[in-house]
Amino acid sequence: MLKLVVVIITTKGDLTVTLIKCLMKTGLTRHESELYVALCREGDMNGYEAAKAAGIPRANAYQALAGLVEKGGAYMIEGPVLRYAAVPVEEYCRNVLSEMNEVLEQIKRECPRGKPVHEPYITISGFRHIVDKMRNMIRQARERVYVSLSEKEMEYIREELCDAVARGLKVVVISSAGVQLDGALIHTIQKKPGPIRIITDSREVLTGEITGSDDDSCLYSRNRPLVELIKDSLKNEILLSNIGGSSK
Repeated sequence: MLKLVVVIITTKGDLTVTLIKCLMKTGLTRHESELYVALCREGDMNGYEAAKAAGIPRANAYQALAGLVEKGGAYMIEGPVLRYAAVPVEEYCRNVLSEMNEVLEQIKRECPRGKPVHEPYITISGFRHIVDKMRNMIRQARERVYVSLSEKEMEYIREELCDAVARGLKVVVISSAGVQLDGALIHTIQKKPGPIRIITDSREVLTGEITGSDDDSCLYSRNRPLVELIKDSLKNEILLSNIGGSSK
């Protein structure tokens, strides 16, 4: 349900922004995340050593270490001097996933089911959110999926399209030369990176352009006239492909 990927950098003092952000998404503070990486890298340490290894003020280290222990990221080692050791990465990730899955299941059980949103057009902003929407549309499709995009954008949803084919759905791909997907009907036309159009089950559509930026935006809708308009556009692309003899 939820994938968590954490990469520990072994080079001393090398904390990447991406790694710290990943750890913070699991519920740790910045100082807790920095201490966790330091403990993973250096092994068990006392508070002074951990603060020095993580490069954070000693005054903040002890509170952050206590928080890290409370959140399941570290163990305390009793002795003449209290020491701390990181919970192994694999174990920590499993625990986070288990807890998050329980939270998500509770949300699904208890969150009120209100009336459906009747907005005819919804703007999806940000590259990551757009890709998530593309993937979810394909996962939720029950009969057919039509996509029109370049080979570059194809790779963002290849796994979901393969799964759709395996589920017995009709999958039609309109894309650049060289694109292959076993079990799908491929129509080849010239495609520039960026523009995307997806229709699932003739009920919902996503259209727009993605560049990998947080400023990307696409239009999502179940508005029937818009769905039909995009369907006609895809039919024209398929017709052009057939005229060129490039469908397979």
